Amino acid sequence: MRELIHYDSEKNTFTLSNNHVTYIMEIVENNYLVHRYWGKKVDSYHFSNRPILKKRSFAAAPTIEKPEISPEFLPLEISFPHQGDYRSAAVQIQQENGEEITRLCYKNYEIRNEAVELTDLPHVRNTDEPAQTLIIFLYDRASKIELALYYTIFENSPMIVRSSSVKNDGIHSIKISKLLSASIDTRYDQQFSTTFYGTHQKEFQLNRSEIQHGLFKIGSSRGASGPQYPPFIALSKDANEFQGEVHAMTVIYSGNHEITLERDQYNQLRMQIGINSETFSWRLEPGETFYSPQAILSYSDEGFNGSSQNFHHFFSDHLIHPAWRNRERPTLINSWEMTYYDVNDKLITDLIDAANDLGFETVVLDDGWYGKRNSSKTSLGDWQVDTDKFPNGIESLVDYAKQKNIGFGIWFEPEMISPNSELIQKHPDWVMRSKKYEPLLSRSQYVLDLTKQEVQQFIIKTLSETITKLRVNYIKWDMNRHISDPFSQDSTYESSEYSHRYMLSLYNIINKLTNAFPDVLFENCSSGGGRLDPGMLYYFPQTWISDNTDGLDRQQIQYGASHLFPVSSMTGHVSDVPNHQTNRSVSFETRAALASSTNMGYEMDIIHLTEDEKESVRNHLKEYKRERTLIMEGEFYRLFSPFDGNICAWLFTNKEQILIYVFRNTYKVFDLSLLVKIPTLDSNALYRDETTNQVYSGSELSNCGLALENTKGDFIVKRIKLDKLETERV
Repeated sequence: MRELIHYDSEKNTFTLSNNHVTYIMEIVENNYLVHRYWGKKVDSYHFSNRPILKKRSFAAAPTIEKPEISPEFLPLEISFPHQGDYRSAAVQIQQENGEEITRLCYKNYEIRNEAVELTDLPHVRNTDEPAQTLIIFLYDRASKIELALYYTIFENSPMIVRSSSVKNDGIHSIKISKLLSASIDTRYDQQFSTTFYGTHQKEFQLNRSEIQHGLFKIGSSRGASGPQYPPFIALSKDANEFQGEVHAMTVIYSGNHEITLERDQYNQLRMQIGINSETFSWRLEPGETFYSPQAILSYSDEGFNGSSQNFHHFFSDHLIHPAWRNRERPTLINSWEMTYYDVNDKLITDLIDAANDLGFETVVLDDGWYGKRNSSKTSLGDWQVDTDKFPNGIESLVDYAKQKNIGFGIWFEPEMISPNSELIQKHPDWVMRSKKYEPLLSRSQYVLDLTKQEVQQFIIKTLSETITKLRVNYIKWDMNRHISDPFSQDSTYESSEYSHRYMLSLYNIINKLTNAFPDVLFENCSSGGGRLDPGMLYYFPQTWISDNTDGLDRQQIQYGASHLFPVSSMTGHVSDVPNHQTNRSVSFETRAALASSTNMGYEMDIIHLTEDEKESVRNHLKEYKRERTLIMEGEFYRLFSPFDGNICAWLFTNKEQILIYVFRNTYKVFDLSLLVKIPTLDSNALYRDETTNQVYSGSELSNCGLALENTKGDFIVKRIKLDKLETERV
């Protein structure tokens, strides 16, 4: 394989480089690991951008002869407290005597011809694409602590994968109180930061802001990544959707995380990501090693669309479970908004009949099928079929669906337990809680203590037996509250270890189930996007990204989420109107187009539709199935932002076909028509509009644009389908 990582012994530099990105570090004074460059590929490096340092008053300089060498203004790859660098540290370790001083200095390095795969954490997967990993070791000789920094680069990807580990080589235990996955120092150059914020039913809202002096910090302490501040940050200066440089990072982790951005007095920027240090510590005994989650760093010189496609391709190639990579997902009808908890044998039988008639491929029985589950206040944990609702069991329904060539799915919330349940009567010690206080309810439920082996075994056994017995092909895995009592009743470790231990336990459960049943489609859900992150994507190939199915709000939610997640990982449903979340009425065509921009399904009463409504649904399903491969496997581009105006637009392309959806929300009488420019086309090619049969050149559509009628009424959608012609323009 070609060399992707090179160490220059004369310059003391490490260079990771392929045709898309270059990342350069220098060892300064045989001690400090310093960041020099991350960006577009460079052919050679001779320190042209290395800052001219000079002595600064109050700056700690370990070497008297070189007062200009200070950790305070070196652009470091890794930072420690109490060492003259007063910016946010990336590593903090407390030794047996209580000291939090470590003097970790460069020791040596190793290069491996593969990506590093972690045992207990989700990680980038090795594939046929060549990869190399650089491991840089730093060592504290006094305390005998080893810090390893991991850098992986793939041959054809503009991504760098970073992580770290701490090994205790000493004879006393130590406590890690902070270990971030990535830390990068660069210069402030009038960049803007882009992050997400949100809440339940309003996930993935874009937050783009100027960078001020001081420390900006977001993250989660909820025990999950959360919809409030999902793990993502990007830096950009003059970038738009199609042009400009974007440096972005995320972390493959689903628990408490933090992202910090610090602009210091010298106009240096430090960008960091990793486990939330405010809710974390880890006792490390002699001989033990602790690994951080992996961070993914993306560089794009083609704007935010380029950055998004970096993540989309990389997640599809190196994160999503191989069993579901580029695999067709079924169109489904979910029972939830049609019935809520009032499910029964006859209703689901009628739902199967209606699904068969209309052309659906899977029926999903949502909440309400087990225990005495007639509301959110009971039965979580009692995963036995409610025989009052289903006197013949659920197997007969699965068989009936299969006779009609329809798959069958079922809903679970495995991590939770109701105070009104048989399970809590049998196992009160299974509840996550402190020893002193009563646990807090949220959504009328408690959280199971997954750190207990018997709880893990219970969940694995319950779902395994259900999948095997019922022969379902789909599991909706829900998680409808965040953690408020992160403690175990019988733990022997410090409480600040609990949240990470919970996440490791959850990963263990999901890993065993998804590997045991690779042909079952597991869908992630946490009241929508309450735990949508790259860590969950490693196990669940798709996520229900929001409980809000409103035809206006979904534009922003899907637009925002697409900055990080491929369309194939997002699920959207056509729901009824007035919408159950907003009471807003939006046209069927608009709701259908939004759902068609994801893994498409329905969540409404399809049993009692009029004949005209049935025909609309049939036609929509046929159209989606024709274009499903294009939508799922084609490249996705955002054209108009719903955060900036009245129009939202995006497209899907495989270069030969282009599918565009233009959503125009409120009608304005002064807009004579709509104009959409399509900058992704081949300027030397001709394209035929499938609706009008008009032929245009790619350069015309890119530069002049395509005019569309500004139809009266609110919440309309325009669908454009272009076919590239074989004959090129002369």
